[in-house]
Amino acid sequence: MYIDAHVHDRDGKQGYKGETVAHALSVAKDSGLDAILVMPNTDPPIIGEEEVKARLELRKNAKIPEVFYGMYIGATANPEQLKRAVELSRKYQEVVGIKLYAGESVGNLAVVNPMNQMIVYGTLAQEGFEKVLAVHAEKEAYMNKSIWSSVIPISHCIARPPQAEIESIKDQVLLAKYTSYKGKLHIAHISTHDGVMLVDRAKKEGLDLSCGVCPHHLVYSMGEMFKPNGIIYKVNPPLRSAEEPNLLLEDLRNGLIDFIETDHAPHSKKEKLENPFMSGIVGLWAWRIFEEYLRQNNFTEERIVEVTFSKPRGRFNLDVSRSNRPIKNRSADYPINHYNELEKLIGWN
Repeated sequence: MYIDAHVHDRDGKQGYKGETVAHALSVAKDSGLDAILVMPNTDPPIIGEEEVKARLELRKNAKIPEVFYGMYIGATANPEQLKRAVELSRKYQEVVGIKLYAGESVGNLAVVNPMNQMIVYGTLAQEGFEKVLAVHAEKEAYMNKSIWSSVIPISHCIARPPQAEIESIKDQVLLAKYTSYKGKLHIAHISTHDGVMLVDRAKKEGLDLSCGVCPHHLVYSMGEMFKPNGIIYKVNPPLRSAEEPNLLLEDLRNGLIDFIETDHAPHSKKEKLENPFMSGIVGLWAWRIFEEYLRQNNFTEERIVEVTFSKPRGRFNLDVSRSNRPIKNRSADYPINHYNELEKLIGWN
C-alpha cells in the first residue's frame, strides 16, 4: 500500500532504542508498508559489505517477507570506500542507493566540506553510478549550533535556519553538474518552499533530481516547540515558520515534490526529553493518517497513490506490488506519539 524511502532502524549498539530490524519490519507490515528503505547512520554505520550482510541476515531472521527491506550505504570522502559502495549497489538489489550527509545530523557520517562532497560526486560519476544518491542537505556554514538551548526548544530551529538547506541544495546541484554526475540525485526531507523551487529549476535544466517531504514538515511549524514538551519535535532539518507547511503541501499536490518519506527516527523517551535531547520524529506507524490528511486536503486518489507508493517505487526501481493488507494501529509501540495532533485534525481522535 505504501513505500517509506526514509527509515531509521536501530540494531547494533543502538538496539536499546527498541527499533530493531525485526520490529521495524513488523510495524511496517501492520501499517500497510510494502517497502522500507533504511538509512546508514547506524552504529556501526553501513559503509561496507560486512554491514550490508549483517543487515540482510537480520532481515532474513525477521521472517517478514511481505515487506521489502532496502538500505543505503553511507558515503565518506574516501574514494575507495565509494567505489566499493558502487560495487555493492550492483551486487545487492537491497542496496538501493548511497546516502550523503552534507550536514551533521545523528551519527558520524557527515561530509560537510564542499571539496570533500565534490570527491563523492566525482568518484560516483567516474564509476558510472546509476542508482540514487540521497542527500541530507544542510550546510554547516549557515548553522549556528552554539545558540541551541534545551530550555528554549525553538532555538534548535533558529540554529539550523532555512538558508542552511537552501545553500546546501545549491551546492548539490552545482556539484552534480560540475562533475557530470549521471546518476539519480534525491534531496531528502526537504523542508522549505524555496528549496523546492531550486529542485524544480534544476529538473527543468535536465538534472535527474527528485525530492521527498516528511509529514511533520507538511503539518507542523516551529510553533509546536513552544508547547509543553515541545522538545519532542526536535528534528533535523527542523520545523520551519508557520507558512511553510501549507506551501509544501501545495508543492506536493502540484507535483513539485515527488513523494512522502517519514524520516522515522525512534529514540527512547528519556533521550528525547532529557540530555542529549535527540533529534527525530516517529512516523512509520502513521501512514494511514497521512493518507487521510492528503485526502482531506484535496489530493486526488491518483495523486495519493503516486506520492505514497508509485513515485518512490519508480525512483528506486523497486520490484514490489501494492498490497491491500488490513492495517493495525502500532502507535503504542513507541513512547511518544508525534501525530496525536494530526489525528485530532482529521477527526480520528
